[in-house]
Amino acid sequence: MRSVFQSGNKQQRNKMKRRDFIKLGATTFVCGNVTASYADDKQKEDTAVLFLFLGGGASHIETFNPIPFAPADRRSVTGAIKTNVAGVELGGLFKELSKRTDKIVIPRSFGHRDQNHASAVHWVVTGEANFGAGTSSKWPSYGSMMSKHHGVNTDDGLPTYVKLGKYDHNGAAWLGGKYTGFDATKEGRKDLQLIRKSEDFRTRINVLNIIDNNFIAKEQQLAKDWRDLRNQSVDIILGNGSKAFRVEEDKDYNKFKEATLGQDALTAIRLLEAGSKFVSLSYGGWDMHQNIGQSLSTKQVELDHYLGKIMDTLEARGLYERVMLVVTSEFGRTPKVNQNQGRDHFGKLAPLMISCGSYEMGRTIGSSSPNADDFDQGRCGPEDLAWTLYDHLNMNRATRYTATDGRPHSIVKDDSKNILKDIS
Repeated sequence: MRSVFQSGNKQQRNKMKRRDFIKLGATTFVCGNVTASYADDKQKEDTAVLFLFLGGGASHIETFNPIPFAPADRRSVTGAIKTNVAGVELGGLFKELSKRTDKIVIPRSFGHRDQNHASAVHWVVTGEANFGAGTSSKWPSYGSMMSKHHGVNTDDGLPTYVKLGKYDHNGAAWLGGKYTGFDATKEGRKDLQLIRKSEDFRTRINVLNIIDNNFIAKEQQLAKDWRDLRNQSVDIILGNGSKAFRVEEDKDYNKFKEATLGQDALTAIRLLEAGSKFVSLSYGGWDMHQNIGQSLSTKQVELDHYLGKIMDTLEARGLYERVMLVVTSEFGRTPKVNQNQGRDHFGKLAPLMISCGSYEMGRTIGSSSPNADDFDQGRCGPEDLAWTLYDHLNMNRATRYTATDGRPHSIVKDDSKNILKDIS
């Protein structure tokens, strides 16, 4: 068989997904079925993050910041809805979230200045604005930084950082491929189901490790990353954590099964319950340059429905205090509706919502300008979000890591930024 190390260029090889490691180490070499045990009631006490990313640029006006005092041509096209927190309104389609606003905090001055999808995504999911063509100019995602700090696997063989959905949240950049996060899309989860006994599987993995030694001499870092990722996949398959991915076995499955977002959300909750520390969940399709009101009537209604389910389930399972739920997007949308009845890219303000029982909930942070075109008070940006996540994950500001090229880096370049709970 031709080695993947001998096919394609180096850039292509570095882009391989974690499920590809499973396929090489399992599907290609193994035909086996592995049954793993899992303690259903087992919970970790350490903190964790569920990061829900609304890819495409969700409108801040129709979601968390309807700005009802703005001029008529700059208000939410779906109206505004009163919530269970006096004086706080949400976009008119958030019927379920409005009943739970006492359990969220909304930074209404969150934003930056970038209106390009790729670079804005990078900024929001890493806390670093620098975005270039090469890996060295990009920054590791929050999940990758966490994985470096806390380790790639739990003691039960479960990945600490798991990705669900389309967006890869920039990967590990200069940390190295080992920390890119486990790809747990539906396709990736299928690769966890083997068809022969675990002893045969381990034998074949040992053969792969012998083969790897030949490649390490030629392409050291890439080969080591490859081996580390495959071994992590083996730990998942043979370890006690694999049942977390079998969402159809969950007692609440019927509440989530109707949509991909629902099933992914329940998978995320199960992973966090089992010990994963950072799960990124993507829900794209928010780039609404035309007919935004019509598009939101399905997209946002589904989001609202499952946000309610997510929040209720986290609380019911005792995860509300330790799991920080973050909902955001790469940027917001223009205050004025365009000629096609849509909104265009707008970086100055972006949607952001946080829910976590260890923080003061039921409030807003900062404010937007009366014309809905910029922040007014309490500016906060991606760097502030980064420090907030790392603080929750017990990662100290003084933490520094060495890149694959030997250069040391702080986990966030700008040390002057704040934790959101400290911003009024």
